[in-house]
Amino acid sequence: MNKETYVEVNRTSQYINKMRRFSVLIDGVEAGKIKDGGRLRIDLQPGEHVIQVKINWCTSQTVRFTLDEGEVLKFRCGSPVHGWKMFFALFYVLAAPEKYSFIEQE
Repeated sequence: MNKETYVEVNRTSQYINKMRRFSVLIDGVEAGKIKDGGRLRIDLQPGEHVIQVKINWCTSQTVRFTLDEGEVLKFRCGSPVHGWKMFFALFYVLAAPEKYSFIEQE
């Protein structure tokens, strides 16, 4: 029996970056793009992988995971820059680009 093995990435809906897509990188290679509030399914081979998201030159921290055959892992991504933090968006982009976006396992 062939079981589907994939990851699903859900992006939060936020005012910041509303019109822009995040690139989803698996093992350092772009696997797809995800729009605001969107969902992306990425079929993968079982094994060790790393995932991160990128928008322009701002790349999130990497998350390392192991995917077994027939397993589905879910991740959530977005930007911690919301509310009053939007006033500091330029700081995040220029001084701390690795903190401009996030990805985490659900």
